[in-house]
Amino acid sequence: MIGWHVPEFGKIEKTPHHEPLEGLDSVKIKLTHALITEDDVSLICGEDKSVKTPFIPGRFGVGQISEVAQESAFLKKGDRVFISAVEPCGRCSSCEGGKPDNCYNFNVAGKTVNGFLKDFATTNLSNVFALPKNVKDEDAVYIEYVALALSVIDKLNVKKSTHVAIIGGNVFGSILAQVLIYYQAVPIIIDDDSESLKHAKKSGIYYTAASNSRPEKEVSSITGGRMASNVVYVARSGLNTDLAYKLAAHNAPIVFAGFSYPNLRIPMNIAMAKQLDTFCINNGYGNYLSAINLLANKAVDLSSYSLKKTSMPDLVEAIEKQIVKFNKKEHVDNLLIDLLG
Repeated sequence: MIGWHVPEFGKIEKTPHHEPLEGLDSVKIKLTHALITEDDVSLICGEDKSVKTPFIPGRFGVGQISEVAQESAFLKKGDRVFISAVEPCGRCSSCEGGKPDNCYNFNVAGKTVNGFLKDFATTNLSNVFALPKNVKDEDAVYIEYVALALSVIDKLNVKKSTHVAIIGGNVFGSILAQVLIYYQAVPIIIDDDSESLKHAKKSGIYYTAASNSRPEKEVSSITGGRMASNVVYVARSGLNTDLAYKLAAHNAPIVFAGFSYPNLRIPMNIAMAKQLDTFCINNGYGNYLSAINLLANKAVDLSSYSLKKTSMPDLVEAIEKQIVKFNKKEHVDNLLIDLLG
């Protein structure tokens, strides 16, 4: 068995790796695809000082059950599955109080525990979710994003016809906008990259605005002068955080959302003047079944974000190129890794 680990920050290399079944509820999974994102690359490069080397990166993974410790009524050998990237610690006051959704010390794949850039993984059955036949692996790797979007919507308590400004038009921003449309809200994506806005349009998002071309005027026009009732700032959008607060209506909630979080500055003067609430969401735990159902029901269109597969022999070179781009502060594309060849 093999994996690809980070022996020191800024490096990636192949390594032997073995994970035996542990406990009656454990399951072994042959990983088929992993998604490496800018969030993963930021951890590989050492942006988060809480992360310790060596570790296996990769927060997004899907596969096929190859072995179960005991028979399950819900999952069996050969089932295609999505694997949760986050698992409650079981030790904090929230976990001990029966509220694992509020755990404040989640184990996170590719960060605090080994991720999915490997050929086999073992985990608890409670972390594994069966995939419908009509959800392809290439789409299933985005389930973490869909679940994160649902967590954001839960926090905002978005109502029908509510205008939501999304600062950041990457794949997560697009997925969030599409889920908001499913819930009959009105998203407005703001970005400085014309290609990102073009992909968003192709995915069915009607309102988009360029961040470098008077977006306040655009949002004011769309909302009838009221500005956005809710605002979401995508943590790795690279856009000025001031924009989120300028586009918000008075007393509006603002959510910072993402799996990793560069050092961001909040304009407290604007927040205080408008009496804005600020929240942070960094995982989609508890929303995986709903996320899978949204994909199965075609509520999210990922066709504009399809990726060419990277094979295992090319994996190290491809990630090394991402590392170079990240260190140069250039845009880092997602990599879809084919772990079958």
